[in-house]
Amino acid sequence: MRTIVRSHSAIALGLLLGACASSSNTSVVNSWKDPTVPVQRYQKVLAVFISNDATTRRTAEDALARKIPNAVASYTVLPEDALKDPAKAKAWVQQQGFDAAVLMRPVAVDKETSYTPGTTYVVPAGYRSTWGYWGSGWGYAYDPGHYTQTNVVYIETNVYSLNEDKLVWSGRTKSYNPNNIPRLVDEIVNQNVAEMKKQNVIAGGV
Repeated sequence: MRTIVRSHSAIALGLLLGACASSSNTSVVNSWKDPTVPVQRYQKVLAVFISNDATTRRTAEDALARKIPNAVASYTVLPEDALKDPAKAKAWVQQQGFDAAVLMRPVAVDKETSYTPGTTYVVPAGYRSTWGYWGSGWGYAYDPGHYTQTNVVYIETNVYSLNEDKLVWSGRTKSYNPNNIPRLVDEIVNQNVAEMKKQNVIAGGV
């Protein structure tokens, strides 16, 4: 049995640091591609990670820039005053000649509670030789079940064709027990880029 408890606190990857000692496990849980868009060879791609945490943003954008052909981390070129102003960002991006943008952001931080049923085991018959009752009374022992909480983070990634100003691909990843931000970011980027290539959203790459 697994139940999901939605967190209503501010969504930030940094909240998960140190929350769990086990390693993360990331997978693409769903994705969508515009069926009318053929495989693209974008000439200049803006890689954006939407986060108020500058360190996390730079780590993610650097990873995207390494994995996506012709990609540039936005923090290296985009003015700070354009980050939360769509009109300024659009004008600047068009002026710089970007023809695509990859936007990634955290969308949810959850805790999943899993229940592991207990097990019953039978004591060997030879143990029942003392006073009868002890033999039968202790003939069965029960190992109680237990609950385990798992930290989960969901990341959404969208690919836009800037020349057409349209969404061409969207995907969502799910990561369990993230405890290292750089490692988690690499996993998320790798999974998304692999899915993009598989679906012919982008061509080539590392």
